[in-house]
Amino acid sequence: MKIGVVRQRYTAIGGAERYLDSVIRALAARGHEVHVFANSWEGEGFTFHRVPMMRGASFLKALTFALSARKMLRREKCDLVFSLERTLEQDVYRAGDGCHRQWLRERAKYESAFKTACVRLNPLHWTLCALERRTLSSERTDRIIANSKRGKNEIVEHYGFPEERIEVIYSGVDCERFRPSSEKRLGEGARLLFVGTGFERKGLHFCIGALKHLPADVRLCVIGKGDTARYAALARKEGVDSRVEFPGQNRDIAAVYGEADLLVHPAIYEPFANVCLEALASGLPVITSRINGASEVIEQGKSGAIIDDPGDTVALAEAIRPFLDVKFRAAAAVRARAVAEAHPFAQNIAETLRVLTQVRESNR
Repeated sequence: MKIGVVRQRYTAIGGAERYLDSVIRALAARGHEVHVFANSWEGEGFTFHRVPMMRGASFLKALTFALSARKMLRREKCDLVFSLERTLEQDVYRAGDGCHRQWLRERAKYESAFKTACVRLNPLHWTLCALERRTLSSERTDRIIANSKRGKNEIVEHYGFPEERIEVIYSGVDCERFRPSSEKRLGEGARLLFVGTGFERKGLHFCIGALKHLPADVRLCVIGKGDTARYAALARKEGVDSRVEFPGQNRDIAAVYGEADLLVHPAIYEPFANVCLEALASGLPVITSRINGASEVIEQGKSGAIIDDPGDTVALAEAIRPFLDVKFRAAAAVRARAVAEAHPFAQNIAETLRVLTQVRESNR
């Protein structure tokens, strides 16, 4: 089978790209002819087609990539098109980025009226919503893979896509790479960890705000790419700057989990945060918001905690507090690992391949 795979670009730190790279390898190993359509990509075992897109404004990049990809896919005549991008024609779309319309709705809850108005006037959001409407059309897409039940419900609510044609496949994790550390240091204050690119969307400001409601020996380590100067200034304003560190993003992430006690991820919007599964596999209980699809696999009070409003820093601190107890946290770490082991990466890939095969067989 000749399969076209679509993603705008590959970055080594991107969870979606790592997932797609594994799917590509699995397809190639089964004898399929894989063609990757992207603006930039690194890897082997497939035919790469560079999709041109206009430089400059972000909305032009998104629009010209979608138009160029459609033209190239039609010319190549693939048996099946699998896309992780908001494009114009595909057989299977994995909605790993969630619904942009829902993201705009959620972020407006935490922004000023002026900023919300500016966002609405930004042509990037118009473009993404227009592309999303076409991608999530039942006439343009045969099947959708959502990575959470919440994500599936959002697609049905916003776009009326038939729910029987949406498959929920939770993300998976490499339980060999991510394992509990045997070198935890006891007798020190708890080490909270925040991991992610996109500090605003993933709620770093809420993590910092919660620190002032927690004991003085609780510290926060921030790993990821973002405006560190802005958040360092916020930490100073909150009087917790001595308890927050920004070691950057070029760290062995598995080792980072091994040095931490608890992952805190109070996202404003998150289809399914892969870092939550990685942390669970590493024996870290996870505190996250209900809007994060990963909350669906977390056991309240056992492998972590779920908060309804990520912006409520007092509630966030109270959710963290039980896990500051060493014995309680140790028991939670065992449960966290068990949750991760129930969601192995190989299972995720197998279920994805099952959907692709079903769609191909039904279209013959």
